[in-house]
Amino acid sequence: MPETPEPPADQPPIQFDKAELAGGVANCTSCRAPITGTYYEANGNVVCARCRAQLSFDEAQGSGLGRFVKASFFGTLAAALGSAIYYGVAALTNMEFGLIAIVVGVMVGAAVKRGSRGRGGWLYQGLAIFLTYGSIVSTYIPPILKAFKEQSEKQQAAATSPAPQPASSPVPGPTAQPVAAMQPAAAPSPEPKLPGGPLVGVFLALAFLLALAFAAPFLAGIENIMGIIIIFIGLYEAWKINRRVPLVINGPYRVGAPQKAPSA
Repeated sequence: MPETPEPPADQPPIQFDKAELAGGVANCTSCRAPITGTYYEANGNVVCARCRAQLSFDEAQGSGLGRFVKASFFGTLAAALGSAIYYGVAALTNMEFGLIAIVVGVMVGAAVKRGSRGRGGWLYQGLAIFLTYGSIVSTYIPPILKAFKEQSEKQQAAATSPAPQPASSPVPGPTAQPVAAMQPAAAPSPEPKLPGGPLVGVFLALAFLLALAFAAPFLAGIENIMGIIIIFIGLYEAWKINRRVPLVINGPYRVGAPQKAPSA
């Protein structure tokens, strides 16, 4: 059996304690494999030596930018899935369930955590909150577009309806004509053009639509207080899942070894 390497002089000697587990069965909480030799404690959870090495590897693996990009990708997919679930439920039941916002918060928070490899922290919490809120308020976009379409149709109907004809006033003379017919036709005013072409107009329209959707939950005021509370619960779930939990590994310990009192 290989000997345990001696610890550095500035560190205390390793203490092997007995594993105190339910039912006397020692299983790794990560891979569920039985532990028959040594084990470690990672944030209070019993893990085997292989999983302990994997946890340490995951903690140091990858760059911060790579983790953030991956967390953004996974979180965006979860946000899109959450919006699809909302639309599907609304289409099948013809009802809107605000509690889906909490489900979306859990989904997006878990996806961001997976993409960040469990790193957590304020950066990933902010990302999860933004994606969760964006997924929730995206459900307001179809009603907004529908309202704009109905308003546009009303304006077009009012513009194309025949205007009442003014009464003609004959002018004395050999050729009497209505005054309205003698007046020159007004030249059509040129439509205003935005600098930068139609792409700028499309961008501004999308930006206005998104801004209106992000503000929509608060536009109803006190009448939507319950909806606002549910949204905040969903955002809290996404924030809570991505809290920074430092990895603390203790051990190694030996299963079945008698507990040793610390040396004086």
